[in-house]
Amino acid sequence: MFKKFQVSENRIFLLVFLLILVVTLFGMPLDLIDPDAALYASISKTIYTNNDFINLYSLGHDWLDKPHLPFWITALSFKLFGVSNFAYKLPAVLIFFSGIFFTYRFTKENYNIKTAIYAALILATATHSIISNFDVRAEPYLTAFMISTIYFIDKYLKTKHIKHLIFACLFAAFAIMTKGIFAIIPLMIGLGGELIVKRKWNEIFNPIWLLAIVLIFIFILPELYTLYIQFDTQPDKIIFGSKNTSGLKFFFWDSQFGRFFNTAPIKGSGDVFFFLHTILWAFLPWGILYYIAAFFKIKKNLKKVNAKEEFYTIFISLSALFIFSLSKFQLAHYTNIIFPFMAVVVADLIYKIETGKIHLFKGFKFINWFQNAVAILLIAAIWYLLKPHFNAFFLITLIVSIIAFYRIIKSKINKTSFIFLSTILLFLNLYSFLFTHFYPTILEYQGGVSAARFVNENYKKKGSLIDNRNKHFAFEYYLDSGFKRVDTLKINQEKGRIFYVNQTEYDLFIRNNVNFRIVKKIDNFQVSKLNLKFVNKETRKEALETRYLVEIL
Repeated sequence: MFKKFQVSENRIFLLVFLLILVVTLFGMPLDLIDPDAALYASISKTIYTNNDFINLYSLGHDWLDKPHLPFWITALSFKLFGVSNFAYKLPAVLIFFSGIFFTYRFTKENYNIKTAIYAALILATATHSIISNFDVRAEPYLTAFMISTIYFIDKYLKTKHIKHLIFACLFAAFAIMTKGIFAIIPLMIGLGGELIVKRKWNEIFNPIWLLAIVLIFIFILPELYTLYIQFDTQPDKIIFGSKNTSGLKFFFWDSQFGRFFNTAPIKGSGDVFFFLHTILWAFLPWGILYYIAAFFKIKKNLKKVNAKEEFYTIFISLSALFIFSLSKFQLAHYTNIIFPFMAVVVADLIYKIETGKIHLFKGFKFINWFQNAVAILLIAAIWYLLKPHFNAFFLITLIVSIIAFYRIIKSKINKTSFIFLSTILLFLNLYSFLFTHFYPTILEYQGGVSAARFVNENYKKKGSLIDNRNKHFAFEYYLDSGFKRVDTLKINQEKGRIFYVNQTEYDLFIRNNVNFRIVKKIDNFQVSKLNLKFVNKETRKEALETRYLVEIL
């Protein structure tokens, strides 16, 4: 009887995972969101078209902000599949799903298979996990590299097989070559916390960690070499408004510690409480449960540490939140990298509620049903305001969800799992609605994308931009070929070329007596900064700005 129940339950989990794949696929063909995703894509496209894997360029100029690895991976995808939305997102999605796998493996080895399944599903269905697999930047890569590093460190400590340490160092190097040195600080804190609370002093002072540092340094040499060649060997380049900019110094200090102390060329500003409340929606529907789970885990081990428990996850997630909060650079997607660790903490709580080790079922039920009700109301409200055209693909998610829900009821699954899976199914339908109705509607108003496609169809190889570093990333990325960036003083010499300009650039043409004609007016809105006026179809026109395609005569 028990085996039959387990088979039935596992089939439900597989069906839910299939639904996650379907929802993820819905987001892959959708246009990239300007500016960030389009910036990453345009840099990768430049690597691909120039066949230059050393130098990073954006807007026609040297670019020194993020490390190379995500751009290298995407450029290789372009070489294999051609330049497209799907080819840009595919490697990030595949690597993210490897992160789900390693989250499952880590949890299975430190807890049990049921908790592991919960952790994998929690990571896969967190709101910003889903969105980041559609609006791809560095986060899907970094999320996977972080959990992979900890998985292999844990394996090394348990088995002492050197191959596990090598893999841990390799993934740590991948994390550094994705986001910088700061990426491994929470990992170090997690490892240190795990060893300290369990009083494993011999492990803390083990000389093997010196070897690990050497291995990581060796693995990041490709990044250091490219930075040295592009910047340190060419001190006359003007970067951040000055000469003698060292790419190596920026990588090791300015891009990380300089940003943290807000002394780097790129500065930020933020609220110390930003990430504490951001988690509540970015990690939906598990954000509230994370704080509860963290509280119970800490409370349980304050008086006496359970040596059989793992503490990587709580130390990594809380330390990262603390570091993020102190930093002046505060964006919601930064939290993604600790989602695997948060997922494990939450999964452990849910399993303990299920098995009666923590008596919190009523609270668990209230939180989930409240969030589910809000999600339903949110879909209804967005539909009412947005008034999108119906997309039949949404029915795929709905039908699979109904089948899964039927199987859940028929299997007589326990109440905790029933609520857990019901919440996932509901939120997957919310995400499906976003990818089949919400985003397809609002992405039509990305002026750079619309302009590029118009030029591709009507003025092949004539697309141009003024060389003034305005962030027209999407226009540059979506142009098929023949793109040209022109100095302001030479625009009159570019007869027959088509320029994509905003209102400020349009006014500049007028002041400089440029002889041109308007080819097309383009409605534009920066969809990364949504507001109610834009979402509401009745008031949307008031939120739009006009951009222009102009031909030089």
